Amino acid sequence: MMIVKKKYLMLMAITIVGFGIQRCVEPFNPPVTNYNDLLVISGTLTDEPGTQTITVSRTTPYTDSTYVPENGCSVTVVDDKGNIISYTGKGEGKYVANITSGDLGYGTSYMLRVIDNKGDVYESDYQTLQPAPPIDSLTASYQSKSTAENPDGLKGYQFYVNTSDPSGKTQYYRWSMQETWEYHSPYTVAAMWDGTLHLNYHFENNRTTCWMTKEVPGIYTATTRDLAEDVLKNYKLNYVSTQSDRLMWRYSLLVREYSLSAEAYEFWNGLEKQTQQTGGLFESQPYMIRGNLTCVSKPGKVVLGYFSASGVSKKRIFVGPAPDPVREIFCSSDTIKSIRDDLMPYPSSSYPVYMYNFILPSGAIVKVASNQQCFDCLKRGGTNVRPSYWQ
Repeated sequence: MMIVKKKYLMLMAITIVGFGIQRCVEPFNPPVTNYNDLLVISGTLTDEPGTQTITVSRTTPYTDSTYVPENGCSVTVVDDKGNIISYTGKGEGKYVANITSGDLGYGTSYMLRVIDNKGDVYESDYQTLQPAPPIDSLTASYQSKSTAENPDGLKGYQFYVNTSDPSGKTQYYRWSMQETWEYHSPYTVAAMWDGTLHLNYHFENNRTTCWMTKEVPGIYTATTRDLAEDVLKNYKLNYVSTQSDRLMWRYSLLVREYSLSAEAYEFWNGLEKQTQQTGGLFESQPYMIRGNLTCVSKPGKVVLGYFSASGVSKKRIFVGPAPDPVREIFCSSDTIKSIRDDLMPYPSSSYPVYMYNFILPSGAIVKVASNQQCFDCLKRGGTNVRPSYWQ
């Protein structure tokens, strides 16, 4: 099996100049050549049993943020003993494999091979799987945070991680996070219109309480190589503000910790710097990031991305409702006085029209229509099935 050498890959991260700046200066488009239609391969093989994903896509010009998936590829992972794990294409440039605990072994090295739909073959360096130390603890502090958009400060929870490796072997860390929050429908449905008025209407199942789960964007890395001990205390992770309804009821953060090689750390740390805001016209200038993928069928052909093998440990933290008001979703109000004047004008494309009861100061009850998502929590994309881990 061919073990390819590392090469430097050019990654460009450029932001569009803000509206206020555009009015003051002439827009500048930095010259970028040979950046269109490059293959981008990314994925991490971990010791966590379950479905794991390799993503293959192509770049577009920096002025176009369209995601271009590369489907129809052959994707395999080969270990240093010749064992092969095959991935299956699921569309959108995603290739998945169901990894079991018996498929992998600590101290074993793994290489990713991708054959694109043009027949070009790409391979990564071999990556050795090492266990990740357990996360010691997660903490959260309710505090204000100033930003360029909010110089007076936002209020919210800042999350921190504490971790250590007594053996001193890890030294290089990366974290990814998944957030889940409980949210409620602001209104209780009392009537529904779908061309016919249904009074005393109710949903057949729970549409009042739901849970939303999303991956937290951003890259978080750290190293202890220059410290006396392999210990990280109160290392900052993400910040969740009251500018959404995430903190209205209950919020949970699942943190995954990855052990990295020195080379993988340099890649992820470089990418982290690339995507951080710097306050200038552009987030950063072109940055040379060392990747570990090469086109072996056409040496010299540029490919972007990184493949790594990593142990992973997990820990979850919960926080309660924020002590301050949070921003709620917008709900319109349309008072319904008559079927002919107020309900019949609704187009069928807006059905069903839900209404709630509103009590006037006189004690009279009127029907008020509003957005579907203000009655049916599923309309916001969450689930009404309570997660098994929810507290």
